[in-house]
Amino acid sequence: MRHGLVVHRIHDGIMLGLVWASMTGAAIAAAAPAITLSLRLPITGTIDTQVEGAIIRQLDHLRSSPGERGILVLRFDPADGSDAETSDFGRALELARFLTSPRLAGVRTVAWLPEGASGHAVLVALACDTIAMPADAVLGPANIGEPLIDEAMRAAYREIAARRRTIPPVVAVGMLDPAARVLRVSTDAGEEFVAPEDLGAVKDRAAVLATTDLAPTPLAFDGRQAREFGFVGILAGQPAELARGLGLAEEMLAGDPSLEGGWRAAQVTLSGGTSADLIGRLKQRIERSVDSGANFICLRIDSAGGSPEQSLVLANWLAGLDPTRVRTVAWVPREARGDAALVALACDELVMAPAAVLGGEGAAVIDQRQAEAIAAAWRGGVARIRDRPWSLPLATVLPGLALERAEQQGTGRIEYFTAEELAERDDRVEWRKGPELGPSPLRLDGRRAESLGLAAHVADDFAGLRQAYGLEGDLTVAEPGWADQLLDALASPGLAWILLLVGLAGLYIEVKTPGIGLGGFVSMVAFIVYFWSQYLHGTSGWLEVMLFLAGIVCVLAEIFVLPGFGVLGLGGGLLVIASLVLASQSFVVPMNDYQIERMQWSLVGVLGAVAGVAVLAVAVQRWLPATPGLRSVLLAPPAEAEFDEAAPAEELVGAEGVTTTRLAPAGRARIDGEVLEVASAGPLIEPGTAVRVVEVRGGRVIVVPTERA
Repeated sequence: MRHGLVVHRIHDGIMLGLVWASMTGAAIAAAAPAITLSLRLPITGTIDTQVEGAIIRQLDHLRSSPGERGILVLRFDPADGSDAETSDFGRALELARFLTSPRLAGVRTVAWLPEGASGHAVLVALACDTIAMPADAVLGPANIGEPLIDEAMRAAYREIAARRRTIPPVVAVGMLDPAARVLRVSTDAGEEFVAPEDLGAVKDRAAVLATTDLAPTPLAFDGRQAREFGFVGILAGQPAELARGLGLAEEMLAGDPSLEGGWRAAQVTLSGGTSADLIGRLKQRIERSVDSGANFICLRIDSAGGSPEQSLVLANWLAGLDPTRVRTVAWVPREARGDAALVALACDELVMAPAAVLGGEGAAVIDQRQAEAIAAAWRGGVARIRDRPWSLPLATVLPGLALERAEQQGTGRIEYFTAEELAERDDRVEWRKGPELGPSPLRLDGRRAESLGLAAHVADDFAGLRQAYGLEGDLTVAEPGWADQLLDALASPGLAWILLLVGLAGLYIEVKTPGIGLGGFVSMVAFIVYFWSQYLHGTSGWLEVMLFLAGIVCVLAEIFVLPGFGVLGLGGGLLVIASLVLASQSFVVPMNDYQIERMQWSLVGVLGAVAGVAVLAVAVQRWLPATPGLRSVLLAPPAEAEFDEAAPAEELVGAEGVTTTRLAPAGRARIDGEVLEVASAGPLIEPGTAVRVVEVRGGRVIVVPTERA
C-alpha cells in the first residue's frame, strides 16, 4: 500500500482533480477522472452558457483515461437570497439538451441535489445519467412559476426524459403537468409507469398484477421514495456519501471554482500570535478578497498559535466558506505550531515546505480541561462541516490522544483513529487496527504530514505552490492598508528589537541632558509604538505596560530622589527587562519546550538591545561633545589626569567647588582641588556652577548650587 497524489492537468495549467487517497498504485491509475461543477439556481441569465463553457473546457480531461468514463457532477446549489424554484424554461432546456447531446458521449453525468430541486431545474436533473440526493430532500414539482403548461413544455420534458431514461417520460410529464395522470403498474415481467391510455397496451404483452395511481399531480418525490422507484441512483447528502456511491475518493468531488474561468488567487498572511484582533482583521481581508472576485485564497501561515479559542473561531469560519465559490489552501513555509495547526487543517487543502513544522507544542499550553473543550468544538464544527475524521488533526495539537493506524478492508484506505472515534463509526467493523501513532501532540514536517494525508502537497517555495495549482499571472496580495502593514512590520522580531534599542538609547540620552529634550521624546515614542504593536500582535497587555512604567519610576527615583543604595535602581531595571521580555511573548512562565526556547530568544533580544545601548553610550560620550552643533547636549569629561578616584570622605561636607560637567543629575566637580564624581541633590546643574557638598552617602557626594546652600 502507498499513499498517492494524482494531479490531472490540461493545456492551460488549471488543476482539475487533486486526489489524495490511500490506495494501491494500480487503483489510482485506474481511477476515472472526475470534476464537480456548481450549478447555481435558479437557472436564469447566462448560467446555462457559463456551465456549458466550463464543461467544454474540461472534456479532454474527462476523456483522458482510456476505458474509463469520466464523471461530471453537477451540484445544484440554490443561490443565497434568490427564488431557486423559478428557473427559466428556455435556459433549462438548452442546458438539458447540451447534457444529452453527443458532445458528452463517454462522460457520465451526475445530478447531485443536496437540497432537492423543483421548478425547471428538474429538467436539467432529468438530463443526467444519475440523480443523487438525500433521503429527505424533494425532487419536484416542475411547474413552479409556470401558470400555464403548454404542449411545447410537455414535449420538452418527454424528449429529455426519453434521451436519458433516468426517469420515465410519463413520470417527467407528471412532475410538470397538474392535469396529467401516471399509473404505476406491476406485471409478471416487472414494473412500469404509464399513462392511463397506455394501460391496455401493457395488458396485451404482460399479466398485470397491480395498478397504482400516482396522484395528485404534479408529482414530487422525496429521496427515499425516488430511490424505491429507481429514479434516484444514490442517496447522498454529504460529499463522502456521494463519493462512496460513485466509488471515488472524496477529494475528487471537491468543487473547483477554477473550472468556471480559471483561478483568481489572493494571498492572505497569518503571522504572530492568534489574538482576537488579528483573527478579526484576517477574516475581513479574506471577505474583501472574495467579494472582489477571488476564488482561490492562499492563507500563508507563520505562527506558533497563542489562543486556541481564537484559532477555533477562524478554523470554523474557514470550514464554513462555500467550497463551490472559493478554494482555501493553507501554505506553511516555516511553522504552524500549536493551535495554529487547527487553522491550517481547516482549509480545503494544506501545502507545506519540506522542513516546515505542523503542530506540536506552541505558544499556548493546553491542559486537559481545555483539550476536551477544543476536541468538542472541532468535532462539532470543522470535522462535521468537512465530513472528515477528527482524531489525526486534533492529535497535532492536543496532548494525551492515543491514535491507531487503521486499514479499511477491501479498499486499502488508511486512516488514523482514536478508539473513541472508531467506535462511533458505522463502518467500524471494516477497519483493521494497526500500530499506534504517537505520542501527541504530533510535530510533523512536510513530508510526514504528506504521508499521513494531512498535506496535499510539499513545495520547496511559493513558486512550487503556484505550479501545483496552475496559478498564473500576478497574485493579489490581500494585505491590509498601510497602517496595518506598518503594524505587522513593527511587530516583527527584528524591528521590535530596533525599537527597544532606540527607546533605551533615547532614555539614556535624556538622563544625560537637562529638562525634557529630544532623547526623552524619541524614547517615549519608541516605547509607545513597541507596546502598541505587541498588544495588537497579541503578546502584550496592561501587565507589561504597568511593569515597564513601575520600573522607569523606580530608576528615576533612584537617580533623582533617593540616590545611594541602588535597590530601587536595580529593581527598576529588572522590572523594565521583565516587561520587555513578556511583551514579546504570549505567556508569563514557560511551560513547555517551545515556550522555553521563545523566552531564551526574548532575553537575547532584550539583552542585545541593552548591550547596543552600552556601546552607543561609549560612542556618545566620546564623539558627541566634539560634534559641531551637538556639543551642548553632552559636554566632554575632564581629562583623566584631573580625576581623583579616591573614595570621598565625610569631611567633604561643607566643602565648595565648581562643576566641570553637567550634573544630570550625576557628573563631576572640582572640590578642594580634586575632581570627584558628584550628584545633584535637586535640579540639573550646568558646568561651571559653584556648588557646595551637603552630604556624603553610600560613597556618593551630594552637592547643591552655592546660592541654595
